Amino acid sequence: MPLTGGRRRTEAVMKRNEYAGWKEVFLFSLRQETKQKSFIGFLILMCVIIVAIMPVSTWLHQRDGEQTSATEVSSLTIYDETGLGIDYGQALDGGRYDSLQVSEALGDGFASHVQALEESQDSTEMIVHVTYEEAGYFNLTFVKAATADLKDKDCEQLSQDFESFFLDARMRVVDVEQEQLDFINQPVESRVEHTTEEGEITLAEEGEGISMTEYYVLLAGIVIVVMIVNLSGGQIAMSIVTEKSTKVVEYLMINVRPMALIVGKILSALTTVVIQFAAFGISYLLSGAINRLIFGNVSGNTEGGVQPGILELFTHVNGGTLLLAFFMVLVGVLFFCIVAGLAGASVSRMEEMAEGLKVYQLLLVVGSYVGIFLCIMQMMGNVSDAVVNICCILPLSAPFVMPANLLLGKVGVVTGLVSLAVVIVCTAALFSFTAKVYESLIFYNGNVLKLKDILQIAKNRRVAAEDSDPGDGGSGSGRIHRGKEGGHHE
Repeated sequence: MPLTGGRRRTEAVMKRNEYAGWKEVFLFSLRQETKQKSFIGFLILMCVIIVAIMPVSTWLHQRDGEQTSATEVSSLTIYDETGLGIDYGQALDGGRYDSLQVSEALGDGFASHVQALEESQDSTEMIVHVTYEEAGYFNLTFVKAATADLKDKDCEQLSQDFESFFLDARMRVVDVEQEQLDFINQPVESRVEHTTEEGEITLAEEGEGISMTEYYVLLAGIVIVVMIVNLSGGQIAMSIVTEKSTKVVEYLMINVRPMALIVGKILSALTTVVIQFAAFGISYLLSGAINRLIFGNVSGNTEGGVQPGILELFTHVNGGTLLLAFFMVLVGVLFFCIVAGLAGASVSRMEEMAEGLKVYQLLLVVGSYVGIFLCIMQMMGNVSDAVVNICCILPLSAPFVMPANLLLGKVGVVTGLVSLAVVIVCTAALFSFTAKVYESLIFYNGNVLKLKDILQIAKNRRVAAEDSDPGDGGSGSGRIHRGKEGGHHE
């Protein structure tokens, strides 16, 4: 019994020593990453772009509005052969058409007028021919001279505005109220239902699709998480492969255990990503402040560059849901960072990095594509709440799907907590697996290890640990000897 108790204390001390030095690795990796010119340059460039994007967009919008404030068409002649008796005196009246002269021509002179228009060189006149075709629709044909100095965009805007006037005037002349017209134009839906054995109709349950705004919000959430995972995971894998290929890892292992190395690198990568996105968020807020300072509250329909319709989607969000979504993203990034660390440790040379990261990239693609496919199904209304909940709980897709759906109220807090718990358990299991094989991988030098090879290493270490003699301090067959060719198992 005393031997057993002593062995437990020894194992506890050994486990603590496995992570000794992670703070030093964390601070060293963070300093090295933030001092790189590529990191500083990318951060400054993105911040400048984000700060400038809102004021520049507003300026271009106002400039475009000023250019199209007044039409360049000098006159519009209308040939109406429908016989509706529409009064075109109020057509295109006011606004950008203050200088436009609208006149109605009688008779069948449309063809001759078009011929005269083509013969003119500098005419800025337009002609519209209104007819009712035998196929049962109204036809509005707009004509301008081929040599006329008129912008296509200006002519298209005029034709759209005239069409809107014509549709309203057409209903007025037949004495149909707008309320009656709206009632007549209501869509007609039909579907086939099934009956039960008792003769009762079984109504099919159809989910209501999300709006386009909600679809874009969900899609944006997936893109943001993919960017965070890709940046942090790629950074960890690149760092590990670089240190292995340059033999730097051999010097690091003198005072630092392998698990301390990967823990420090993961936390360093997460910190740099948080710094980047915090800088992007501050730049966005600064862009909105500069935009309001220069242009004021443009059109009164935006708030900090965010449309009110988007803000209304998050009215029910509170501090609890925000923290839950944040921790889900954090744990999800940690999960994929561990996978990236394993993938990087299985590679010995930089030129083999793409092949070694195949499993990591596959998991990332599968998780993000599940989220994108779910967004499309939600927009079409062809997905049930159960499917949404399942996708929010699956470890691969949960970091991409759950945060945005939780903030939009598509899933409940209980589902969010279950999802977070599942991802935490899977991350802990993956970390435990990493602890068993990472030391072997970090010293491995050879061809790229496949997934089955990594699993075999984990199995060998587990068997070695079980077969080791309790009285020898764990120095049985599970011990790894570091040779010239990397980790060799006995």
